[in-house]
Amino acid sequence: MKVGRGMGALMYRLLASRRRITQINIKLAFPDYSQTECDSLARSAFAHLGMATAETAWIWFRQVDGISDVKFVGAEHVDNALAAGKGVILLQAHFTVLELCGALVGGRWPVSAVYDPPKNPLFADYLYAQRSRHLSGLIDNRGIREMVRCLRRGEMVWYSPDQSVSTNHGGIVTRYFDQPALTTSGTARILKMTGATIIPFVPTRSDDGTRYTLSFGEPLKLDSTDPLEATQQVNDLLEAQVRTQPEQYLWAHKRFKQPSADHANPYR
Repeated sequence: MKVGRGMGALMYRLLASRRRITQINIKLAFPDYSQTECDSLARSAFAHLGMATAETAWIWFRQVDGISDVKFVGAEHVDNALAAGKGVILLQAHFTVLELCGALVGGRWPVSAVYDPPKNPLFADYLYAQRSRHLSGLIDNRGIREMVRCLRRGEMVWYSPDQSVSTNHGGIVTRYFDQPALTTSGTARILKMTGATIIPFVPTRSDDGTRYTLSFGEPLKLDSTDPLEATQQVNDLLEAQVRTQPEQYLWAHKRFKQPSADHANPYR
């Protein structure tokens, strides 16, 4: 993990475009931060990104049971939801410990994960093979029908709806960190079709990367009859999660893409 933090520092220096996106996102999300505070958070975020790279190497090429200091908090909420016979949506923001979580959560419960397949076909096949070692299934993030089928069978689906989604793919304009942001309305639509239980999930990595806490909250109640209100409620929940540990969030993607011509493009 020390090597991972060093890799994060190196990535901060070398990946200029990702560093710029990270800095823009942090400034938008925390407008009251000074430039020094923004830079410090960006460097910390890259340190955790480097540790995530080390974690990925570990779970791809070594045994997961070698990672021993893992604490599950609130796991009874997942157990109770599954015992009720309904599908479960495990709702999580894109924290950098995400790759390791697939192995840890998949080792405790059968779970399918929603993901964005890489465009490179060779890497896509390799990623699928590696993640399939720990997960029951992988669902393309545009495959709502497959998500619905899993949930109707009473299975658990791991879902992170906090990335920008175009209007062509069901994105609607909402607020995220008080910024206009395109967000998928899929959570409300899926809930309406399946009656699934939504369990909030927050994974936390210690600052030195030696300990992990996986926290599962009480079921989230959404008004599935109002997609905009439900989507905003999901955004508010994920934002609250991120604010508790912003250094562990994946800031390097363009979350605040221009929703329409009426809005400015912050990444120009």
